[in-house]
Amino acid sequence: MSFESVLKLFKKMDLGMLDARVYLSLLSSGSLSVSRLSEELGVSRPQVYASLNKLFSRGLVERSGGKPVLYRAVEPSTVVKAFESELKKLGRDSLYYLSQIKRKEEARHNIWVLRSRMGLYRRFKSTIREAEKDLIIRGSVSFIRRLLKEIINAQKRGVIVYTMTYNPLKHKEYNSISYELKYLAKTLSKLRIALPGDHYIIRDSSLAVISYEKWRAFKRSSYGLVVEEPILINYIVSDFFRNWYESKEICDKEVKLPVSLTFHKLALLEIDKLLKKGMKLVGSFKGWWTYTGRRGVVEGEITDTFIDTRRGLMYFGVHTEGGYIRVGGPDATIEEFAMEEVTIFEDQSARHCMVR
Repeated sequence: MSFESVLKLFKKMDLGMLDARVYLSLLSSGSLSVSRLSEELGVSRPQVYASLNKLFSRGLVERSGGKPVLYRAVEPSTVVKAFESELKKLGRDSLYYLSQIKRKEEARHNIWVLRSRMGLYRRFKSTIREAEKDLIIRGSVSFIRRLLKEIINAQKRGVIVYTMTYNPLKHKEYNSISYELKYLAKTLSKLRIALPGDHYIIRDSSLAVISYEKWRAFKRSSYGLVVEEPILINYIVSDFFRNWYESKEICDKEVKLPVSLTFHKLALLEIDKLLKKGMKLVGSFKGWWTYTGRRGVVEGEITDTFIDTRRGLMYFGVHTEGGYIRVGGPDATIEEFAMEEVTIFEDQSARHCMVR
């Protein structure tokens, strides 16, 4: 560590260059009086005395009780711990103050540019932490490993996480499974391996964070995007589904019911598997009627699923009190209802089937 690094640390704690020099002199020379310190540093005694008082009050130096009074520096590890403690308190106090500020409601549905690599990864991690229902994650093995702690915590909260990765060493033979992929398979609930693609995370169908890592032409100016625009998010989700549908499955743990999902096409795959096992399922679908645009809720027994990837036609077949209703995704046109979110239950008798 250079003197500049030490000086930066001291400045963060509202201490100046002289304070840093005094501490370093005591650290290298041992116990010194005010007079000796003044001679060594070439500054006046009152300045040295004022600096020593500041350092003493912060617990960074100790002083003797005899005459002349001697001062000595505490261990560097003690200094760092003292700074860490003060910074943590400062961070807590600042966070409390900032969280009390009421933000004006602002229109979302926008696209934001991230120009910092660290800022991008902080955004990736916060997006995973904010997820309530489901997550889509796509990237290299090292990308997934870097976010593994947040992913595991999300799974523990009950978030359904769909992870798609590739083996950077053997991406041309992506059917092979590396040691790292085997490790991820033990940790993640849903994992598939595909050819290399973009790095991104989507939470609850409402926000996407995309890395420019792969796009060399953009590296000079930007590192990533935060996307809130629903149409663009739907395009990214559709692209993910196409790759997911064709990719090699590594692990796929069954979802526990009841469960809430927002990714329409992935929810179709989950329900299709459960129906094929002979389970009776009831769904509560939030969304809107395609012909009127009016928001509503459809509840009923899910009797079938229709998945035609070639034509892009996919929907749930739901029997309600009002009849048979096809529930499509957010881009539904021929279906009667467009899904925004579905909650799936196993026991039909526990739900009253209705349409609102």
